[in-house]
Amino acid sequence: MPDISVFIGGQAGEGIKRGAMVIGKAFNRFGYHIFIMNDYGSIIRGGQDYSEVRISSVEPGSQAGFADFFFAYHKDVYERYLNRVKEEGVTFLEGAGVNQIPYERILKENNAKPFMRSSIVLGVLSYMTKLPFEIVEEVMINEFKDKAYTNIELARKGFQYVRENHFPIRPIPEGDKMPLPIMYGNDAIALGGVKVGMKVYAAYPITPTSTLLDFLAMNAKRLGISVIHAEDEIAAIMMGIGASYASAPVMVGSSGPGIDLMGEAISLSGGAEVPIVIVDVQRGGPTTGMPTYTEQSDLFLSLSIGHGEFPRIVLAPGSVEEAFEMTIRAFQYAYWYQTPVIVLSDKHLSESAKSVSIPFSEEYMLPLKYFEGGGDYKRYKLTDDGISPLAFPGMEGIVNHTNSTEHMEDGYSTAIPESVKLMKDKRIRKQETIREDFMYEENTHFYGNPDDGNLIIASGSTKGAIMESIKGLPVNFLQILTLEPFPVESVKEIMSRARNVIVVEENSTGQLADIIRSRTGVEISKRILKYDGRPFDPVVLRKDIEEVIG
Repeated sequence: MPDISVFIGGQAGEGIKRGAMVIGKAFNRFGYHIFIMNDYGSIIRGGQDYSEVRISSVEPGSQAGFADFFFAYHKDVYERYLNRVKEEGVTFLEGAGVNQIPYERILKENNAKPFMRSSIVLGVLSYMTKLPFEIVEEVMINEFKDKAYTNIELARKGFQYVRENHFPIRPIPEGDKMPLPIMYGNDAIALGGVKVGMKVYAAYPITPTSTLLDFLAMNAKRLGISVIHAEDEIAAIMMGIGASYASAPVMVGSSGPGIDLMGEAISLSGGAEVPIVIVDVQRGGPTTGMPTYTEQSDLFLSLSIGHGEFPRIVLAPGSVEEAFEMTIRAFQYAYWYQTPVIVLSDKHLSESAKSVSIPFSEEYMLPLKYFEGGGDYKRYKLTDDGISPLAFPGMEGIVNHTNSTEHMEDGYSTAIPESVKLMKDKRIRKQETIREDFMYEENTHFYGNPDDGNLIIASGSTKGAIMESIKGLPVNFLQILTLEPFPVESVKEIMSRARNVIVVEENSTGQLADIIRSRTGVEISKRILKYDGRPFDPVVLRKDIEEVIG
């Protein structure tokens, strides 16, 4: 069964990311599943960027890590990443000769721009893999519209050059999969919000969340939403809280540094019981850290951001499909429980793309505990479950008195001890309601045979590499989807059956392992940690797992 990987490396500004997507779309149309990982620096021009396109007959969960076809546009890229080529892989450099491609000459002859190099690459792949050139043409026409002609000519020149110079052919048969949408994680988050009724998205651009803002801004009219590019993160979440108060379902997006700034407003949302969904696409920290690289170091932040005590929910999707599904759930939870919900993504999940089968045609409800009339409206009415009936401003005969200071049932401020305690107890009851309700929600995924004895626990985007790495090993995998409320009993029960428990995460201190200890009382000493800004490669991770389990 074919499973090949294509590496394209060059400088920022040379169209590598766009080219990888076009290559992915071509092989997707040829009947294959696709996974695309992009690695880029935080500069506009220069530096070294690369993309890896995985082309597989079975659904891949991550990049392969090592390339069958290695295209380096420059010698420094070749020298730095040559160790990512499989032993039987084929490398391609600039120039003329064995496995060299005259990119510069072809570009100059066709009056083409440097960022069109990847079109030459697709032509080369078309010849070497026997990908029909008609598919190349179709994809480029769809992708580049009126600029397709030049890109098609570049692909044709690449095809002709390798044919005339007798490059080795490595044909792959036509795949049997129907073409599927290829979608980034951030796109899936965006569409999940839209499908469940989101009407406003507010954000200040910050990598790696910016593509979420870009996608929604470019498609706002078609999707029927308002997109606000705020002056900073504080303004973004305050606009979001205002829109939510006025009845518009809202999502705001940021990354670690921006989430820090949103802390006071997140507390406002929790204390004033204004529903809102917050997306945190994690990146390398602390401080500015590594803006364009991945990390899972905001787990503690997501559980503690915001002063005081109030209910919150934290969800951690592990795939593009789960990003769509769990964003929908985030909105449903936020608006039913009237509390902030954080979707905890990261750069690797949000800025990687894969071919997906997502039920876009389904309808999704946004449940609310509406005020049904009868008597005076009390915004913070005391109830057995801590959830007050909700009426939005503008409803006839209703005054919605929402208050950021401590308040009574009617929303008016109070500092009377008895009233303060009543309202704090109300929010605690809501928190207990959430915990009880979540016992019936899908908080974990378990993969494997419970009798195997070795258990890996992880959360978020490490899922793909873990699933790839444990194939054929006597290892189970427990994926934690809900960090708050934490699924204590199910995690304890599954751990109790394991001989070895290993936590896999992308930070330097083992935050997930520490969260598990604090919630369950179980210390996990076996930890596989990666914190260099790059995601796990399944081949390397497999070796690490084999070493730990002996």
